[in-house]
Amino acid sequence: MSYSNSDLKQQIELVCIERGLEPDEVMKAIEIAIASAYRKELGDKEKGYDAKFNLESGKYTIWETTTIVEEVEFPEKEMTVMEAKLFNPNARLGDVVRKEITVDHEVEFGRIAAQVARQVLFQSINSTRHTKILSKYKDQIGQVVNVEIDYFKRGGYSVKVGQTNGYLSKENLLSIDRFKPGQIVKALIVDISEDDRGYSRIVLSRSHADFVKAVIRKEIPEVASNTVYIDKIVRDPGSRTKLLVSAAEGESIDPVGALLGQRNIRITNIMREISTTMQEKVDVIENRPEDLEGMIMDALEPAEIERVDIDYEENKASVYCHVDEAALAVGRRGVNIRLAGELLDIQLNIVTMTDDEIQVRGPEIIV
Repeated sequence: MSYSNSDLKQQIELVCIERGLEPDEVMKAIEIAIASAYRKELGDKEKGYDAKFNLESGKYTIWETTTIVEEVEFPEKEMTVMEAKLFNPNARLGDVVRKEITVDHEVEFGRIAAQVARQVLFQSINSTRHTKILSKYKDQIGQVVNVEIDYFKRGGYSVKVGQTNGYLSKENLLSIDRFKPGQIVKALIVDISEDDRGYSRIVLSRSHADFVKAVIRKEIPEVASNTVYIDKIVRDPGSRTKLLVSAAEGESIDPVGALLGQRNIRITNIMREISTTMQEKVDVIENRPEDLEGMIMDALEPAEIERVDIDYEENKASVYCHVDEAALAVGRRGVNIRLAGELLDIQLNIVTMTDDEIQVRGPEIIV
């Protein structure tokens, strides 16, 4: 295996820039690749090998490795502590015994070994990069970050998160989301995964219910400081979100008012953050377990409800309102009543009232 040192140095620098790695991390990947290629071409496929590469000279050193274990399962690359002490009295369980192999640097690795080396090199580099990204962003999973739209890809968007790539899939977008390259938007870090080429990427979402929760925590000081709690959140992405909130014990604060702000300025800003077109509405309901009737009325706003009859045994409620309020209570595609029922964990039925008749409607009715 021959090397052009100057070319190799340039390649290492390029990989460091492209993948955000340090030179010693790339060198480690190269050494893993050399050891794998040696095993494939010249070594024993059942044994373990380590390699050390000298970038200045282009030379490498190969060691045959044997791990000290309690019970040997693979004799080619394992030995017991007792066996190891014959060579080194200080040998301990878990140590690796290395035996240097004389290498003829005039011998070229074959084509297959070179392919193995390239494959292992890319895998090692990708694994190192994935580990770095995981280490950097694992504590940010569940948090909202600003991302820059890069380009449209397979129904979603490839985005930039700092110096790292991320992806907003179609499932993690709002139906109303339409972005241009270079546009900055907010998204929730959901996970860190590898794509089909082994590259690490940050999985992001704008449709997850926790996206709204994270935006609120970031924007509302009372929520960030746990003065106000978000007890539950339900969402129909791009359409409507409903929140159940309460004040921390001992706090004399209006939890709904804290989220709405003066003249609803806070909730307006929240709506602007989660939906650039502000089409998604956000309803805030105070959690009052002792007043389920009142919570049901609040959860069905903007409809005006006349009264609520609750059947606690069946866990359902009949909600009475005038005919012209029924459509508001049910909402477009039944979203309002469905989310209200999910938020309060109760089945809701609309009973429309006129001067001459009463008509019963279930939550499946779309007005």
